[in-house]
Amino acid sequence: MTFRLFRFAALALCAGLIFTICTGCAPAASASSGAPASSVAAESTVPEPTTIPLPDPLPEPLQPTEEELAALTDAIEAGFRADWDRPGRYLTARLDSVRVIPPEEWEDLELPLADGNTHLEGKSWMDCIADPGGCLLMAQTTTEYTPEALVGVPQYSDGVMTHVYLAVNGDEGWTIADQWGNYKGSELPEPSPDPAQEELGLTRNQWLMLQNQTRALALSCIFRDLNAPLNDLTAEEWANYLYARSESWSGLTGEGRTETPAGSIFQADFTDRISGENPTPAALENTEEPLPAPCAAYEEIKALLNADPNAIVYERTGDTVTATLTLPLESGTVAMEYTFGLVPDDPAPFSRTYLQSAHRA
Repeated sequence: MTFRLFRFAALALCAGLIFTICTGCAPAASASSGAPASSVAAESTVPEPTTIPLPDPLPEPLQPTEEELAALTDAIEAGFRADWDRPGRYLTARLDSVRVIPPEEWEDLELPLADGNTHLEGKSWMDCIADPGGCLLMAQTTTEYTPEALVGVPQYSDGVMTHVYLAVNGDEGWTIADQWGNYKGSELPEPSPDPAQEELGLTRNQWLMLQNQTRALALSCIFRDLNAPLNDLTAEEWANYLYARSESWSGLTGEGRTETPAGSIFQADFTDRISGENPTPAALENTEEPLPAPCAAYEEIKALLNADPNAIVYERTGDTVTATLTLPLESGTVAMEYTFGLVPDDPAPFSRTYLQSAHRA
């Protein structure tokens, strides 16, 4: 089973179908208000949907106007944004389309259709389409995780996914009354490789991880020789690194620590291991993990990196990649060479890079 298929399987087993908690066929948040369609969504342990013969004739769904469909689309997208906007989680996250599902496609959806639906006070979604009047919507999303997010094994699958919504037109206008997630997912198309990635012969995940790690080392002011980085870095350097690396590791908590456990970052960035107990750097063995903090030249270095894409140059030799950093700081020009090892897709579920050594150039 591939890692992507594993995530799909984990989703089916752990996430189940997602429903919006509402009263009757009219939830509290209307599409016109701009409230998130799934802001009150809760995981449900409903049974797997089964094919149930639909009545004949089928109720005629209402057709929202162009403006009403746009408002419903905004509400649906707002429901995804709370997850999509988390730092360091997605490379791609977008709502591609929303359309009304015609009655001839309803049976293929295999939506649960039974009396006693607690989310709609005993009314089925078809009852709600008939009274007060509504329709089914299909939304297609495209999401793709960063390599850092893959290290944490996300709970939800990525890829091209379809989501089904029950929209009703009640006293408050059009609202989202119920939803069923993750139908008929498909793989993302493989993007064209970056020319530099292709020249280095790296996978996309290796190339992205390499750039993120090198940037964090520069922003951490780690400008000295390191033969065994995991043990050679000081507690202050670890604090600087965790702060800088949080940029692509899901951000910081309210207490200023990394959202991702520091041990997971240490293991992914400084070892070739893919499993087992997370390492503890020597500098932190007898002390409490330091709060992340920027180095003194953080803002100056960030401005230089953003302004000059050639501040870091990469070269591959065999199974290692050397990143050469040149920064004309006010305190003097810094030149560093960081050497990275490569972790392949196999036996790992995803490929990445890790720092082996650092030397003044």
